[in-house]
Amino acid sequence: MGFNWLNTSVGRALMLILGTAVGTWGISQEQYLLVAIGIAILALAWVIYRRGVKLLKERCYLMLEAIRNNDYSFRLPTAYQSANEKVLQDTINEFGTLMNEQKQQAVQREKFFEQIISSVSTGILVLAENNFIVQANPAAARLLGLPVVSTINQLERYGKDVADLIRNLQAGDRSQLHLQTSKGDIDLSIACVRTILNSEPVRILILNDIRNELDEKELDSWIKLTRVLTHEIMNSIAPISSISDTFMHREDVVNGPLFDGIRAIHDTSTGLIGFVDSYRKFSALQKPQPEAFYIREALQQLQSLNIIPDNISLTTQILPNDLMLFADPNLVRQMLINLIKNAVQAIGEAQGRIHISAFTNETEHVFIHVSNDGPAIPADVAEQIFVPFFTTKHEGSGIGLSLSRQIMKLSGGTIALLKTGSNGWPVTFQLEFD
Repeated sequence: MGFNWLNTSVGRALMLILGTAVGTWGISQEQYLLVAIGIAILALAWVIYRRGVKLLKERCYLMLEAIRNNDYSFRLPTAYQSANEKVLQDTINEFGTLMNEQKQQAVQREKFFEQIISSVSTGILVLAENNFIVQANPAAARLLGLPVVSTINQLERYGKDVADLIRNLQAGDRSQLHLQTSKGDIDLSIACVRTILNSEPVRILILNDIRNELDEKELDSWIKLTRVLTHEIMNSIAPISSISDTFMHREDVVNGPLFDGIRAIHDTSTGLIGFVDSYRKFSALQKPQPEAFYIREALQQLQSLNIIPDNISLTTQILPNDLMLFADPNLVRQMLINLIKNAVQAIGEAQGRIHISAFTNETEHVFIHVSNDGPAIPADVAEQIFVPFFTTKHEGSGIGLSLSRQIMKLSGGTIALLKTGSNGWPVTFQLEFD
């Protein structure tokens, strides 16, 4: 304990009493040495008191510095203090405890909101007044076709007007942005709001992919239309096919002059039923039954189907070699067959190549690229290739790519035509699985 007790109120009171008593006794006895001792005791009491006040001020100053540095672990000693000082330091210590709890709760809330922002499909950019990017979530990078969003200058790859649009958006503004990225065309809606972050004004830009929304609505409309049309057509054609088949087997018709006409009606109606049935597949796609499978094994199965002629070579590249995909293997196989057949038709009789690559990125999304060295798809055709029933082929039905897009939608992924030459191939279709 030492002499710490002297700094207590009791210690200082005893020193004051002792010093006064000794000084008074020395004066009454004309003992000046006692007077000097009494004055020394009183001076010592004063010095100890002032030292205690100074020490408390220093501790309070250190406490304030700790608060400025977000350190709430400080604690002031309360032993051997006066009653008033002890109450004050206990209060300060309790304040530190409460502030530390508030800090921990704030850290937990910040982590919670960061996880939410990182998980949403909406892109979020937080810009300071000088257009410095304070924060950007992964969805913003994905929507802008960038690996990481660190500066607005990165958007100048799409043109200076794109970067200027982002810089000049103000609170309450809304705009639309069309980007031609390596993964295909993207249409974004951008909204801007303003708030305060760490006492500084910031702008929050909210980015949404409206092309996917429009595609989904368009696809749903086509599916509904197809269901109605196939239902009505089948109801009308089925009786014709059935009745004509019955007449064809009647004895008075088989060898009569009407046989050829009835057979033509039957063959035409039967062909039309098969034609409509192919459209029915578009609107009655089975629900995916996902399971884990090796992509390499799926590609080996495709190679065994002999759907590629001798004038076309097929190469594959899978990284890593044991890359797996969690999806419906039958539907994925059907998509790849459609894409390979399209590539074969595009190359035609010429010598050509088809290359299928599969890989994963840092977000663990799986990508499959189906490329070929056939003629590039014109821009006006590329905009419509996923529209149901659109085709440039004389014998095509126009549902292959739209069917593939529906399969990817049901599988929680996307299909896109990459920009010509973006990966070294004239034509590349990209399948992206979340």
